[in-house]
Amino acid sequence: MKPFTDPAVRSLASTGVPGDYLDAGLPGLFLRVGRKSASWSVTFKVAGEGGQSAAGHRLKGKAKRLHLGDFPAIGLAEARRRASDVIARAIAGEDPKVAKALEASVGSETLNGLIDRYLEEYVRPGLRSAQNAGYEFDCHWRPKFGKRPYRVITRRELNDHILSIARNKDHGPGAALEAKRWIVAVYGWAMRRDFIGQNPASGLVGRGDLRQRPTDLRPRDRVLSMEEARAAFVAAGQMGEPWGPLAQVLLLTLARLGEFKKSQRKWLNLGASNFEIPGAEYKNGDPKTIPLSQEVLEILQRRPRGAAGPYMFSTTDGLKPVYSFADAYADELRDRTAKEMSRQRGEEAEVDHFTLHDFRRTGATHLTAAGVAPEVVELLLGHRIGGIRGVYMKHRYLEERRAALKLWSEMLGVAPACEPPITGDSAPRI
Repeated sequence: MKPFTDPAVRSLASTGVPGDYLDAGLPGLFLRVGRKSASWSVTFKVAGEGGQSAAGHRLKGKAKRLHLGDFPAIGLAEARRRASDVIARAIAGEDPKVAKALEASVGSETLNGLIDRYLEEYVRPGLRSAQNAGYEFDCHWRPKFGKRPYRVITRRELNDHILSIARNKDHGPGAALEAKRWIVAVYGWAMRRDFIGQNPASGLVGRGDLRQRPTDLRPRDRVLSMEEARAAFVAAGQMGEPWGPLAQVLLLTLARLGEFKKSQRKWLNLGASNFEIPGAEYKNGDPKTIPLSQEVLEILQRRPRGAAGPYMFSTTDGLKPVYSFADAYADELRDRTAKEMSRQRGEEAEVDHFTLHDFRRTGATHLTAAGVAPEVVELLLGHRIGGIRGVYMKHRYLEERRAALKLWSEMLGVAPACEPPITGDSAPRI
């Protein structure tokens, strides 16, 4: 055992084997690491619960454990402070667990108490969005209403707060919509559990009320032309690490950013030329196999091996995955794409704004136009097949998807075409 440091705790929480890790810097404090989260706890023995010795000393009782909070919301310094307080109270003969239960009986009637119970009983056991839920409540709801009794908070107050989030330049309509989602969820859960008889979160403001500009919160329909897509691939190759290679991989595979931003080298199956994402890391909970073209394999094999962790796309030597593809990098990719098109045309070209997610719509549109079967495109995008087909059709079209991605590489000009381009009604269905 060694005393914890902040980097060591971050490493354990993100890549450590599930289990309890003791802090030699404060005996009794430990970090409990799970598959998806980590939390702080402290063990203690209450003086006097074991009776009294012949010499008159109070004997300690059985060891008990107390939850101190979740990491990273509670950092190392705060965890040690809380653990020291618990141990001091136990030495003085007070049971901190009893005190916490009394505090909870009062605090449970507040919105903070309702949120805590909702997270503990419903979100953390079954939802992969637990970390996101905790952030939304901590950022938008606890500071404003946390200490208020949740039964007396009105719909008008909730609406006014959601609208204020939408108007805030640091948040905006998208953040307001996500904040609304979680307050509706927690009050809906309270209704199902009969904690409240009337739901103040029903009928809250909608998308139209939250928009600050006509384009806010509207479904995107941006499809890059083939000229733009080809130029975007070349432009991404001119960007720095890890952003350029990540954009190229997403364009070639039509995958979601979330599927590759946390990618680990052990998911790469070189023998089968597949990328195999565990269900625990995938959006719909199902394991996903992404067939890889030779071009994508070469990009992934060139990824540097991080000395600090397993992640392939990282700015911290593999310790942590990239969090997002920031607007600044998206703007740089667009500007480089426009320059590349201008170079190819021999005259100035303009390119409208696009995002990495628009690559998926772009590839799906052009592949469908080239004759690729719709069900192959659906599975290529990682969608579940709906309706009766989804119930009875279990074929996963792996090789058909591989052929579609090969065709897409050829259309992008990345791979040499083996035969003339497929166009129009004469296109075969892959």
